[in-house]
Amino acid sequence: MAHRRRLFARLLRRGFVDFVPLVLGMYVIAVIDDGLTWPALREATALPAVVALTCPLWAAWRTRSLVRRARELGVEATGRLLDGTQTHTVTGIPFDRVRARLEAARRASDLTAGNPLRFRWHPYRTRASVQGEVAYDTVAGEAHVEVRTSGNLEHGLFRGAAFTALCEIVRTVEGR
Repeated sequence: MAHRRRLFARLLRRGFVDFVPLVLGMYVIAVIDDGLTWPALREATALPAVVALTCPLWAAWRTRSLVRRARELGVEATGRLLDGTQTHTVTGIPFDRVRARLEAARRASDLTAGNPLRFRWHPYRTRASVQGEVAYDTVAGEAHVEVRTSGNLEHGLFRGAAFTALCEIVRTVEGR
């Protein structure tokens, strides 16, 4: 439970930080357009109120989503779920099956040949993608999955994109 609260607090804090430039920009625009008057400031205070109401709702929804995905994957839901690089090990699946399932996945693109397999994964059905890599250890029979965000999914509503993509890739590789 403490990990979830920390995850929620981290998402909430980052959500507010992402909206501060927008709110400050709105204040500056209001002052430039109307001057420093009470009606202009009253109109400009609507945006911070909206942000103050929507950020906790978004953070709660995102926390619940990440915790659910962590439970499905069998890992603990900590603040590390928001890191830009995520790793996981999958056992008992042959390399050819891993490659075939990634080739068949609609969200995978730019799949390279060889070991490790490198590819792009689109976690949110948009053009934005993360970089994925599956290195197969033939001796142990394990596939090591690593996912990295490439800068385009580290801010705003996309927090935790690497973990979301990791869960989707593992589900695809395992055939679920």
